[in-house]
Amino acid sequence: MYFLQPSFVWLLAYLAVTVVSSPAPQSYNLSAFDPKDIITRDVAVIGGGSSGTYSAISLLDKGKSVIVIEKQGRLGGHTATYADPTTGTTTEIGVQIYHNYTIVKDYFARFDVPIIDSAGFFQSVDNFDYRTGERVTLSPHSQEEVSAAFAAYSEQLAKYPGLNDGIYLPDPIPEDLYLPFGEFVDKYGLHAAVPTMHYYNPGIGNILENPTLEQFRYWSLNGMVHSIAAGFLTTARYNSNELYTKAEAELSQTSSVLLNSEVITAFRSEGKAGITLLVRTPTGTKVILAKKLLIAIPPKPDLVKPLDLSDTESTLFSKFINAGYYAGILSNTSFSNETSTSNAIQDDPYNLPALPAAYNFSPTRIPGLQIFHYGTPQSKSSFPLTNEEVQVHVIDTIRRIQEQNLDQYDLTEPEWVTFHSHAPYTLQVSAEDIRDGFYEQLYALQGQRNTYWTGAAWRAEDSSLLWTFSEEVVLPALVEGL
Repeated sequence: MYFLQPSFVWLLAYLAVTVVSSPAPQSYNLSAFDPKDIITRDVAVIGGGSSGTYSAISLLDKGKSVIVIEKQGRLGGHTATYADPTTGTTTEIGVQIYHNYTIVKDYFARFDVPIIDSAGFFQSVDNFDYRTGERVTLSPHSQEEVSAAFAAYSEQLAKYPGLNDGIYLPDPIPEDLYLPFGEFVDKYGLHAAVPTMHYYNPGIGNILENPTLEQFRYWSLNGMVHSIAAGFLTTARYNSNELYTKAEAELSQTSSVLLNSEVITAFRSEGKAGITLLVRTPTGTKVILAKKLLIAIPPKPDLVKPLDLSDTESTLFSKFINAGYYAGILSNTSFSNETSTSNAIQDDPYNLPALPAAYNFSPTRIPGLQIFHYGTPQSKSSFPLTNEEVQVHVIDTIRRIQEQNLDQYDLTEPEWVTFHSHAPYTLQVSAEDIRDGFYEQLYALQGQRNTYWTGAAWRAEDSSLLWTFSEEVVLPALVEGL
C-alpha cells in the first residue's frame, strides 16, 4: 500500500514543526514510534456505538481491515444492560426494542443472539405531576381516534419517500417540513397521535416546538409507524449488550478495536494520501494509517474538534442543537413492581411534562429496582446538565411523589444502582436551517477528504434505522472508494 509511507513522513514533518509550539504533543517522542504502534488498515472507525460497531463488523464481512477507536471501555454506545449480581437477571437501560427488519434479524443471528417479538414499552398506569408529586387524571383518546390520527400522519409522511432511506428532502423544501410540529398537528388533525409519539420518543426536547422533519426522522413509515401496528423485536435474554460483547470479541481477535482510546490529532487528505490519526490508548500513543475514515460519533464541534475539520464542516456542525437524555436504575423507591408511572401536567392539552424532568419510572425484571428516563430541552451545549444535577433532580422527584401519596408509597431513601448519560442526544437543527438546505449540505460531506459519516445525526436515534442507513447508504460508497 504505497500511500502509507508518505502519510507517515508527512505526519512526522508536521509534528517536527509543531512540537515546540503545541503543548499537546510535547509528552511524546513522536519521531520514534515503535513499529508495533503504527497500525495500518483499510478503514478507521471513530466511535464504537450502534453505527460504528455495525459498520466495522459489516466491513470485516466484506473482506476489509478495520480499526475501531472507542472512548469508553466497551462497545455499544446508548445500549446498556444491567445484570443483577446475585441472580444474573438482566434488564435493559438503553436500547430496548428493534424493528422487524431482515437486517436486524441477520445481525443478531450472526452473533447467535436470539430475538423474540415484543409488544413495546411498559405502559403507565399512574400519572403524577413530577413538579409537585400530585396525581394527574388523564382522559386518553380511544384506540379508534389514535388509529385515525396515525393514518392521517402516514398520509402526510408518504409525500416524502426520500425519508424512508435518510434525510433526503424535496427542493424547494415544503413549509410543512419545518413547521413546528404542534402547528403541523393542528393543521392535519393529528392530536390523538401525540401522546404515543411522545411516549416512544423521549429525549428530543419539546416535541411540539420541534420542526416536523425532526419528528418524521424517527417516526418514519417503515420504522416506528409500521412497528406500532405490527410489533417490535427484542432480545430473548433481555440483554442487548450481548451483541456488542460478541462483536468486541471478534474485533479483538484481529486487533481491530481500541477501547478507552481517543483521537488526539487527525490528518485527512484527498486521494491516495488517505488519513492519519494520532490516538491516545491505555498502552500508549498509536499512529493509525488508513485509506478511509468512518466517523460514527455525534458531530458536535466540541466532540470532533481534534478531527481536522474543514471550514464547511465546522460551520455545519456548529448549527446542531441537542437534548440531554439520561437513564438509570434505583432501588428502595417503594414504587410498584407491577405498574409504571409517568410525568404529566393536568392542564396541558396533551398532558406533556415540563422539561427538564424525569419522564417516567418503570419496574424492571429485577424486583425492587426501578428504571427512570430523564430529558432536557434542546440546547447548544452537548451536555446540558451534569450527571450530578440529574441525579439530584431524580431523587427529589421520587421524594415529592412519596410525600404527596402516602396512602400509596412509603417514605424511603432511594439508592442509585447504575446511571447512564446519553447526552448529546437527538442532534437536530432549527427550522431556518432546514429551510436553507442544511441536510443537503450535511449529506454532501460524505466522501470528502476520504471521510464518511454515520450515526444518529445523519438518520435518527434508532438502531434499526442506523444499521440500515450504514449498510445501504454509507458503506457502499465507502467500499467503492477503497
